[in-house]
Amino acid sequence: MSLLFNNVNGNIPQTHVFIIGVGGYPYIKGGTEEKKQTLDCAKKLGQLTSPPLSAKALYDTIINLHNQDAWIKPLGSVELLISPVGADPFIIAGEEVGRADMENITDSFNSWLERCDSSADNVTLFFFCGHGVDKAEHILLTEDFGKNPVQPWSGSFAFDKTRLGFFRCQASTQLFFIDACRLFTADMLLTEVPLYTLIPQHFNATDCRFNLTQKAAAHNEGAYGEINDISFYTKALIKALEGGVLTKKQDEWTITLASLATKMDDLLEMVSEQIFTDQRCSNRTGKSTDILRFAEAPNIDVVIDCSPEEAHNLAHLSYFSVESKEKNYRLPNVDPWKVHIKPGIYELNADFPNGQYENKNIFESFMPPAGARTLKFEQ
Repeated sequence: MSLLFNNVNGNIPQTHVFIIGVGGYPYIKGGTEEKKQTLDCAKKLGQLTSPPLSAKALYDTIINLHNQDAWIKPLGSVELLISPVGADPFIIAGEEVGRADMENITDSFNSWLERCDSSADNVTLFFFCGHGVDKAEHILLTEDFGKNPVQPWSGSFAFDKTRLGFFRCQASTQLFFIDACRLFTADMLLTEVPLYTLIPQHFNATDCRFNLTQKAAAHNEGAYGEINDISFYTKALIKALEGGVLTKKQDEWTITLASLATKMDDLLEMVSEQIFTDQRCSNRTGKSTDILRFAEAPNIDVVIDCSPEEAHNLAHLSYFSVESKEKNYRLPNVDPWKVHIKPGIYELNADFPNGQYENKNIFESFMPPAGARTLKFEQ
């Protein structure tokens, strides 16, 4: 089963989603049906634990946003394919999720495309997490990569050409998120890499009006995650969709294509701060538009720091929201003050009752994705 959410209404514009997570590759290193491969690329790649978890987490996020009535164009459908490591299927709510092999991906893509193409006002969202390589074309590897060791690329599709082909779809808002590496091996320079597309390119098709095509890695760089955890990029994407890249227009808090494009690197740095990866996104954008709207702004994480560090253990810190009138206070502590607050303008105060440092009072605006403020003191 791949169509896990089906609320299609042909009378209104809707948001249609297709999520692919490929972690299990049976025919390459560590797979359940491992075969002797002939190309270095197929020999060096192995199993991934992050993509199934990442795909499931994104699916849950999209459904949660639907339950919050946050999608500006109501959620119409969600296609989901997941290939976990091992032979057992991935189960969601008692349903066996279809595996992400070329046959299933092709069938689900065609069904998704048909729904997306039903209205020019539809929103389309495509997400892939799994192995990827890049040789002047970003090639995404499906579950059956390496099934034919002589021609392992039959288990792959050319994303860039597929993306160009999708411009034939009349949906004016199209989002594509690709969480995959963009590296290549030496033998890829010496051998032909055949390119399979999910949809042929129409050379007279023009870019859609509202476009965001975002890759988790820059050219010739990798996309990362910790073992048995959601990938860094997917964590950042989820944080963004849940409100981490909000913009305020009059009295509304919205998420736009522009905010997703410009703030994702900040979120990536935030979610991977304990592990240095220097991972950065690559974007292709068109005109921006709103895709999500929130009745009120979700909280953001803010760190209030002191310099020099010794001031932490002496400072009485407080904040006051100019808009909501919320206030909070902290006694001296050796660590920076981490708070979870609504976006907005705040009055920050640092008091030193014994006069070790000068008192400080400032106003600061904290907006998504997060805020950090270092208060510097002189004795």
